[in-house]
Amino acid sequence: MTRFKYRKFLYFYPPVRRFFMGKGFSLSVFLLFILPLAALPEGTRQITPFYSAEGKLCIDKSRNDFGFFNAPAEFRINISIAASVEKICLGFGRISNPEFPVDVDFRIKDPAGNIVFGPLKVPRTGPGFISSYEKAVAGPFTLLGGYDPYQLTTLVPGDYSLEFFYAPDQLGYYTESGRIEFEFFDITVVSEAGLPIPGRVWSKAWQFNCGPVMEPPTTSTFWAKMFILSDDSIVTCVNCNGFVGGTFSISSNQTGCSTTGDVTIDRQSRTGFHTYPQYKVFLNDPDSLIYPTGKMQSGFLLPITTENDCATGSSVIGLRVTQNGLVEVFIEIDPNPGADPRDVKITANVLANPGGNGYNRITWNGNDGQGSPVPNGTTVSATIRFIHGITHLPMYDIEYNNRGYQVEVIRPPGPKPDIYWDDSLLPNGMSVNLIGCSDLAGCHLWSIEVGDTSTLNSWWYVASSTAPVVTLVVKRNPGPLGEISGDPTFCNGVISKTYSVNPGANAMAYTWNYSGAGATISAAGTTATIDFTPFATSGLLSVSGYNPECGNGPASLLAVTFFPPPLVDLVVPDTLCNNEAAIQLTGGSPSGGEYFINGGIETVFDPARYDTGSYQLLYMYSDEHGCKNSDSAIVFVTGGSACEIAIWVPSAFTPNADGLNDIFRVVSANIKDLSMYVYERSGQLVFAATQPSEGWDGSFAGQTCPPGNYVYVIVYESSHSPPKYTTLTGNIMLVR
Repeated sequence: MTRFKYRKFLYFYPPVRRFFMGKGFSLSVFLLFILPLAALPEGTRQITPFYSAEGKLCIDKSRNDFGFFNAPAEFRINISIAASVEKICLGFGRISNPEFPVDVDFRIKDPAGNIVFGPLKVPRTGPGFISSYEKAVAGPFTLLGGYDPYQLTTLVPGDYSLEFFYAPDQLGYYTESGRIEFEFFDITVVSEAGLPIPGRVWSKAWQFNCGPVMEPPTTSTFWAKMFILSDDSIVTCVNCNGFVGGTFSISSNQTGCSTTGDVTIDRQSRTGFHTYPQYKVFLNDPDSLIYPTGKMQSGFLLPITTENDCATGSSVIGLRVTQNGLVEVFIEIDPNPGADPRDVKITANVLANPGGNGYNRITWNGNDGQGSPVPNGTTVSATIRFIHGITHLPMYDIEYNNRGYQVEVIRPPGPKPDIYWDDSLLPNGMSVNLIGCSDLAGCHLWSIEVGDTSTLNSWWYVASSTAPVVTLVVKRNPGPLGEISGDPTFCNGVISKTYSVNPGANAMAYTWNYSGAGATISAAGTTATIDFTPFATSGLLSVSGYNPECGNGPASLLAVTFFPPPLVDLVVPDTLCNNEAAIQLTGGSPSGGEYFINGGIETVFDPARYDTGSYQLLYMYSDEHGCKNSDSAIVFVTGGSACEIAIWVPSAFTPNADGLNDIFRVVSANIKDLSMYVYERSGQLVFAATQPSEGWDGSFAGQTCPPGNYVYVIVYESSHSPPKYTTLTGNIMLVR
């Protein structure tokens, strides 16, 4: 059973102790000999590497669950054990915050989650209490000037977790002012031989405090070196290099501040707490017995596939890989050597077993690095690198990083990596470095306006392996062409018309079509001439761009409508006397057209202007669509006796209904207008007529008139030119 106890002891290998004691060496000489072996405790020694530096372990329930009772796995303080003969030693210094004493409990859980010690109060004196910086640095070795530790023995291999608890305030809330800070702490794993084993203490979400926030230069600086183990077992070390953070959080992961799947977005710094913990962060180089060095493998399984989307112009690269990781795709659009503004870099997460057909799909949107679409048919090359040891370092609430980070590769050994960052989302932090910073003094600096209550992310990678170069051919649908220029409406009988469109993006040729009948198209690129027969029908004229990679693009349409000619009729007199007055030309239907006599436009026909003979009258009409039609007629102009004025008035009539001479009417020739009035001898008007065809039947007001003489008055107008009015009077005998 696991036992937890405290005692004063000096760890060293017993045979070595007997040898030195047997040879008469003094204790001081012996301690000098073993001092280098015992100089690697884990805790204050790492986070506060020299006396004037600041660095305290901080438990702040108001911020997160780091180190708290029942913390989720990513917020635990872990101690890795490889063998049951190993021991855990630990101790704590004063609780420096809050100002008033507070009881803090701690306990330890084994790898199965069982509480194997505690809870106990964090000591203020005696065993497990670290009273000075020197004792914290010396570790759990009293004969070397260290502190008297608690000791946990009879262990099982796996990860133990250290947890703390403090009570909320009187209102039941955890506030930042109630956080606890350990002035010193130490967690050291010791081997069976009594030697400290570094690289066994880790967390995915460390939280520290380095004193009050003050503008540099200040002593409130953090100088720890943190060792990060990526998921592909690459170890890098970040030197915090004296930043000023107050209370802050350190975590590390594969993508940055989020896990949307869009690496460009995920790696951007942002306001608020966004340090999702993934990688193990150690206080020393992780013990290679438990955490062996990862191997740099090629990562790729050939072949690499490509596919294109004509609709979007995008290309998809299909990758199979041997391990989870990150790939960087460099698409060289500008043919000049090296990276240019138009070139594109895509970073994407890949999985060894992504499902489906085993391929990870990496999409390039088809635009160059400046956001412009790459034209259809362009051939570009894509260089794909599998990135090893990709490490993102999102750190929360560090107010001043005036010196910048320093990063080095620990395992496997390699050159100093470049550091990258993207602070463009932060209101006061537009600093972006996607090329890489290799400044030995430190990279990624910022001020309190940027760092306060924000998560600043930096990233780097250790090495890469490259796949064979992939060739991509951009394929895009021809783009829209806009409106077709040209007449949309016609009258039957139009011979030809010309149409055109603007050139379309990604179009190498143009396809013209007409859905109606009776049309022949002669096309030359963006222009087409169409011959229409007199019997052409309405239809849709269409044109689309074409390229051999993607076919036809969207069609531009123009509705072409044919209208029939209007129905036109002309009615005029067949014959006119040359002495008749001119007549207005109004016999055309529909009205509103033009009249032509022998080819000249006229509004009247004056027979006096023409010799006797035949003349053609033409009526031309155009409707609201501009469609025209005409009708014509022949008018004969005559003369002689047939055109003389003649009028005959009878002297008597017999209205007895025998069908003979029953009506009194005038017989006339070449008279244009006539009015007739009949009066009794007393002067009473008994009949009136306004047309030569009208006559008197011998009645008045429905009653037959008596026989006798009646007086008539006839007024008529001749059709001669110029016209003349004549009045005739006389008697008419009504006989019964």
